[in-house]
Amino acid sequence: MIDPGKGHFQAVVSRRESLSPSCVLLSIERPRDFPEARPGHFVSIRVAHSIEPLLRRPYSIMDLTGSELVLLVKVIGKGSALLAGREPGDELDIIGPLGGTVFPEPEGGEAVMVAGGTGLAPVLFAARAWRNANLHLVYGASCAEEILESIVREGFASTHFATLDGSLGYHGDAVSLCAELVNGGKVGGSYLYSCGPKGMVSALEAGLGKRFTEHYTSLETIMACGVGACRGCTVPTRGEKSPAYRSICADGTVFRAREIAWEDWNDR
Repeated sequence: MIDPGKGHFQAVVSRRESLSPSCVLLSIERPRDFPEARPGHFVSIRVAHSIEPLLRRPYSIMDLTGSELVLLVKVIGKGSALLAGREPGDELDIIGPLGGTVFPEPEGGEAVMVAGGTGLAPVLFAARAWRNANLHLVYGASCAEEILESIVREGFASTHFATLDGSLGYHGDAVSLCAELVNGGKVGGSYLYSCGPKGMVSALEAGLGKRFTEHYTSLETIMACGVGACRGCTVPTRGEKSPAYRSICADGTVFRAREIAWEDWNDR
């Protein structure tokens, strides 16, 4: 487990860029004394000045430089809509960086990274942090409009897109495309990394997990406290006799996919 150190900060939005009908890139002025972070860490944000929505929202860090903290926001409800609507100059209440485990760098160089939707954020952070020339990206979304090509042009040895409606790249899901690429010898390596919906990651592990020495996944879920106190974001992991429940926010967000008891994780 890695403790990045965390703090409570007031930060200012420096740039807002619309990437798709549902996704916005928010660049935030890095607060003074904001700790260093690694791929898999996240921040927890109060999205409104009022008590509604009450809970903070967790967002994976997509990039962190000396001057900026970058987040990828997809509008799926009231909270995300409020955050996505923030403009340059607006102030945000942020806690972070949070998380107990991160993506380890691949041994031996080459690796495959699979992202679904906004699961792209920690994957891009990893690619930019590691500066590894042997990373292959497999990225899936519902349609061409939701494939964020403008932010994945660099940092990968190869990029492969899948859309459910067939409007761009492979006609189907990212898991099926990844299987076709791996089985065809077009991508490979000992390490597999993933982030996306639960169904995508569980299918990826079931279908391809044994083809890789390690499969690390950054899990996405609803969180309340973000620090492991409320135990509201637990995931069952394999124990000797019964599942052992661990907090995604504090024990994760990154887990070995083979250690998750997917068959017992029925709450999301």
